[in-house]
Amino acid sequence: MINKIIAFFTTSIKRRLIITITFAHVFLMSIFVYDLINKQEDFLKKQNIEQVKSLSNMIERNSISWVLSNDFLGLEELIYSISKYPNLEYAMVLNKEAKVLAHSQKELVNLYLADDISLDFFNSQKIEPSILVQNDAIIDYISPIIMENQHIGWVRIGLNQDLTLQNLKNIFQEGLFFIFLAIVIGYLFSYFLAKNITKDLYDLIKIANQTATGDKKQRSKVYLNRKDELGILSKEINKMLDKIEEDEKKLEITNMQLENDIVELEILDKKLSELNQDLEKKVEEKTYELKLLNENLEKEIEDEVEQNRQKDNMLFQQSKMASMGEMMENIAHQWRQPLSFISTSASGIRLHKEFNTLSDELLDEAIENIMNSTQFLSNTIDDFRDFYKTDKVKSKFNVKEIIEKTLKLTSSRFTNRAIKVIKDIDEIFIFGFENELIQVLVNILNNARDELEKLPNDERFIFVTLKQKEDKVIISVKDNAGGVNEKIINRVFEPYFTTKSDEKGTGIGLYMSNEIITKHFNGKIHVQNEVFIHQQKEYKGANFVIEVPL
Repeated sequence: MINKIIAFFTTSIKRRLIITITFAHVFLMSIFVYDLINKQEDFLKKQNIEQVKSLSNMIERNSISWVLSNDFLGLEELIYSISKYPNLEYAMVLNKEAKVLAHSQKELVNLYLADDISLDFFNSQKIEPSILVQNDAIIDYISPIIMENQHIGWVRIGLNQDLTLQNLKNIFQEGLFFIFLAIVIGYLFSYFLAKNITKDLYDLIKIANQTATGDKKQRSKVYLNRKDELGILSKEINKMLDKIEEDEKKLEITNMQLENDIVELEILDKKLSELNQDLEKKVEEKTYELKLLNENLEKEIEDEVEQNRQKDNMLFQQSKMASMGEMMENIAHQWRQPLSFISTSASGIRLHKEFNTLSDELLDEAIENIMNSTQFLSNTIDDFRDFYKTDKVKSKFNVKEIIEKTLKLTSSRFTNRAIKVIKDIDEIFIFGFENELIQVLVNILNNARDELEKLPNDERFIFVTLKQKEDKVIISVKDNAGGVNEKIINRVFEPYFTTKSDEKGTGIGLYMSNEIITKHFNGKIHVQNEVFIHQQKEYKGANFVIEVPL
């Protein structure tokens, strides 16, 4: 049903114009009538209120003397004199106690008002004019009778709304008439307007249909009588038809030229085929030459890659040997004390033996000390051997234990140089090669130690931190040696770059550390200078930060 209505409305411009204009007339007239009725209703209501107030004031002024003298006959004559007032429903005069002194309905005289509206009003003890009821049926108005500022009674008037409703009904009926008149006028106006517009449109449609069937000689004459948009459209359609006719003539000439061009193209295609055959032969020759070049290039690339791999292995071994020298020196420091203890214990046994004072207790004690010292030496060898064991497969390991082991291997060099190591490390597990991470930490710690040797003995600190940040492990090694020169800080990870003497540095430690972290742990390492506070004193130093994904 809805689709039929839409189709009925949209398939004809004439129909749309008639319906739209007619609807607009009806809509505007309906708004006008609606607004007129509302305004008239407000006016009549206000007029009724003014009438009831005026009537009440008149009764109030004329009833004062009769109320004071209790002249009920005078009050009745006063009420009777207004009983013929249009729309008067009732009129009454009351004393202060709500007793009816005079009423338009005489049977209610000397009775007391007992309805809910009256009781509510009198119980409120208000002494002021009030509208008790106002609706479509009645207006009930009460006003006090005042004599020299003394309240002596009430006047109550009721006006019905019948005349008001009848007036509004008459206005509504007239409004319907005007709406109907608007429909008729709107329809007639829109019909003649639509007929005038669509007549010329149908002429244009006829021209278009004839053109579609092949008759391009017809031309529109609408523009002769119209100067509006339809006239302009008529002119443009004529121009279009002229252009189509002109283009068809040009197309015929172009088709003739195209036929000649096709003949020439066939000749050129034959020549091009011959050239393609020669080209294919040359391409095959060049392809064979290129294949030989590629084979030679692949061999050169393989040789270059092998040379780079050997170079990296050599650098790694150099770094490993440098670290081994450091570790050998650490072991030598760690062995001095237990070896001295073993020598002292053996000499003590010999002296007690010579003086025949060697007891079983002394012998057992000396042997126990010697055994403990040899066990310490054995553990040191195990740690050294584990450090230089080559890892073949990545494994999950505790980074905290690796840091503790590294600090243990290098502790003697720090202790002898009065370097304090301050740790803040959590227990975190990652996958990788344990010994390669140890080698990186040893390189960084050795660099820090070399720089800290330049400071006074009581101000040498290394801060080692291990924390997890989101999906990364952050290892930080920071010293208070004054930091790296800003001019060279970006070059510290280059191969063979060093600021140390030939005896102390090779320049490959930090380079290999960077290679291990980036290639074997898929992480990154960087250094930055930092100013920080420790024990209420400000220091500056280099902070090497290692970031490794979990």
